[in-house]
Amino acid sequence: MDSIVRDLLDLRGVRLSPSELNTEIMGFLSLGIAERMPDSSEESGSLVHVWHVSREILPISASEAERWIVDAPAGRHWILSERNLSEGARLIIENNLIEFWGPEKLARWIGESVLSGSLDAKIPLKEEEILLQNVDLDVSISEKCRILKPIIDLDEWIIQRGLEKIQSKPILLEINIWEVHGVLISPDGSNESRNWLIIEDPWANKIEIFDESDILPTIPDIRVMKPRESMWLHESELVVMLQGILETRRQKKTPINKGSVKTTMLERWKLDPSNIILNRTIGAIPGWFLLNNEGSELLHSRNGKTYDFSYAVEP
Repeated sequence: MDSIVRDLLDLRGVRLSPSELNTEIMGFLSLGIAERMPDSSEESGSLVHVWHVSREILPISASEAERWIVDAPAGRHWILSERNLSEGARLIIENNLIEFWGPEKLARWIGESVLSGSLDAKIPLKEEEILLQNVDLDVSISEKCRILKPIIDLDEWIIQRGLEKIQSKPILLEINIWEVHGVLISPDGSNESRNWLIIEDPWANKIEIFDESDILPTIPDIRVMKPRESMWLHESELVVMLQGILETRRQKKTPINKGSVKTTMLERWKLDPSNIILNRTIGAIPGWFLLNNEGSELLHSRNGKTYDFSYAVEP
């Protein structure tokens, strides 16, 4: 985990210089000294000591916090911790010179980087493994798979809903991506062959057009969740829906003596349902498990909606 945190800091532009102090104080590992924290308004030159606290069963105790604060050098500190603070430790640690990131915030920060494709790391998913005993999951995904970019910002979404205490873990939600070859026909019988890429998103129960610029450059190495089989469209249903989103309206060309000119009149070019060729490939949309005392939900990273966990359980 230390190496993942170091990689993440580097990706976020946090450059660490070696520290002359002890490398570890009561489980607080010194990662080095940074010029500033990421996304901080502090001026460069306001140095901050960066620490990492590894995962253990118990929260950080008051005695551990006291020992660290006695041995730590003067100045500003940033603690990235996989352990929560006990109440006694909180009274010691929390002050205006110490920035403490607990396991929830640290996990969200890492998860965002994994889903964006900038960090290639495996995230421990012990909570999900308990929840997903009867869920159809793949633990790997083809290198040819297309992963769509997330749209929503997880931290903003959580803050807007007052859910700062909720736990979140990154996941991929399987979708279909259809390569569609078809023919558009005008009212006068003219035709034009076209190719499209279509997303079939069974979680949101919709299809839409997309292009290659909407795809993540790298594939995050995290779990892939499959929807229930009944959530996929039959090809006949897909063809009917394609006619609605692929037909287009164009300005009609009206002949005059000197050639053809465009008028303001629009004519409807329809998709010929008898000349459609469909090729299916597997894709995925980033998402998150949201875990709390009341249960779990799936958060869709492109529409910001949550879905019941049973969406992924075979009936």
